Amino acid sequence: MAARGHRIAVAIALDARELGLGISPPVLVDDGPGELTYDQVVDDDELRYSTRKLFLDGHYAQSVEEACKCINNVVKQLANDAERDGAKLMRRTFSPNNPVLKLNRLVTRSEKDQQQGYMDMFAGIMTGVRNPRAHEHAYLDDPATALELLGFLNHLVRMARTAAPLCNT
Repeated sequence: MAARGHRIAVAIALDARELGLGISPPVLVDDGPGELTYDQVVDDDELRYSTRKLFLDGHYAQSVEEACKCINNVVKQLANDAERDGAKLMRRTFSPNNPVLKLNRLVTRSEKDQQQGYMDMFAGIMTGVRNPRAHEHAYLDDPATALELLGFLNHLVRMARTAAPLCNT
């Protein structure tokens, strides 16, 4: 856990673009009601290990990229799939037609829709979030955007870890 007074609060993050400074430095605040801090948003141990220091040191885009790589590797391990990577891995693993990992029973239309939607989200994160940060040399995120993405990535890794593997894959 971070020391009191050294957590980044989304609620008061500076908009450094308006100031012409690029990205915002971490904002040091005392804990208070209604503030979302890194430690409240990211609770997966492996994700936290991969991203916490980067985020708290102000490397927001890199922390998000590392979170995406962490999820990619978690899904690879859970799916026992060393061949695929990124969006292809996610589409194969969470396919509603023949999934490697099932998020639910896949019986009702809603359950099939949920599997399809999460497959799209997992694949979309790899393409729309990871790839720009991995391939653009000057990609910057502000702390609020990074924390929002890290929270979403935390949710996805939890969904992957709780998914049921199919025996026939």
